[in-house]
Amino acid sequence: MIPGHKVGWAALVVALGGLVFVAASLLSLRRMRGLRWPQAREALFVFGLAVAFVVQMIVALVVIVHPHDSSAVRTIAVLVVICFLIGIARSWELIGGPSIGLRREVGALMRSQDRDTDCVPKEGS
Repeated sequence: MIPGHKVGWAALVVALGGLVFVAASLLSLRRMRGLRWPQAREALFVFGLAVAFVVQMIVALVVIVHPHDSSAVRTIAVLVVICFLIGIARSWELIGGPSIGLRREVGALMRSQDRDTDCVPKEGS
């Protein structure tokens, strides 16, 4: 996203390429017999990607028609950041990294603090 460069065309090409990837992924999932939970989860992820690419394609067309529309360019920037963060999370999951969730970590922190306060001797004991 370099100022002065045509971001609309780049976003359109990436959106179209992404939609081709989504179509191929859906065909691959359909070819697999018996849709179990992992495949259903993958299908939901691919559907989310399709929605993101369609939004990107629409916004890219807006930027091509109105190149000085800063809100459309901002929308593309937000989509890029969101897709980047999802990509990091998916990569972590695919390499088998430990599952780290905010709720789980806060719960573990609270339990460890409870254990620490239980181990502290009370005055007068």
